[in-house]
Amino acid sequence: MSAHRARRAAAAVTLVLVTAALALTAGCADDDGAGHGGGQHSEATASAAPGQPPADGKDGNGEDHSRERGADDEDAPKVPRSRLTPATGSFTAEEKDYLTGRVPEGMEPAAVLEAGETACARIRTTAEVSEKDAISALAAGEIDQAEPAIEHLCPQFAPLLKAAGRK
Repeated sequence: MSAHRARRAAAAVTLVLVTAALALTAGCADDDGAGHGGGQHSEATASAAPGQPPADGKDGNGEDHSRERGADDEDAPKVPRSRLTPATGSFTAEEKDYLTGRVPEGMEPAAVLEAGETACARIRTTAEVSEKDAISALAAGEIDQAEPAIEHLCPQFAPLLKAAGRK
């Protein structure tokens, strides 16, 4: 009886592996079924990062995706200060100062705040190891959102920003 169970288990494992292999290879064909190697791709599609629209804003089908650039669009309408509220709790005055003029309509303010908090954390951890490296990173602009984050969320790093020549 145990040999029978072993054969059934082996058959089940084989079935699962074959199903997984078919599922993985099913997504590898282009719309014309040619697969990755045989299809022709336009330069715009080939040059775009996976999941991102091409730099010129048009995909391989000529569709314009230039408005899909993300939350950093300078001209995108922003949430007014009076409507900046988190899903739960409340923002501090410093957090609201940071968020004012930065949260695009339709975006969660907490996500934008997280970017500033991340900048503060990166500055903090870098400065703990080496203030010189923190100043260099700030001077080179390597820490996204560093200037507004320091101004509103972590002002204790203002001397580093000044030493970097950024303020």
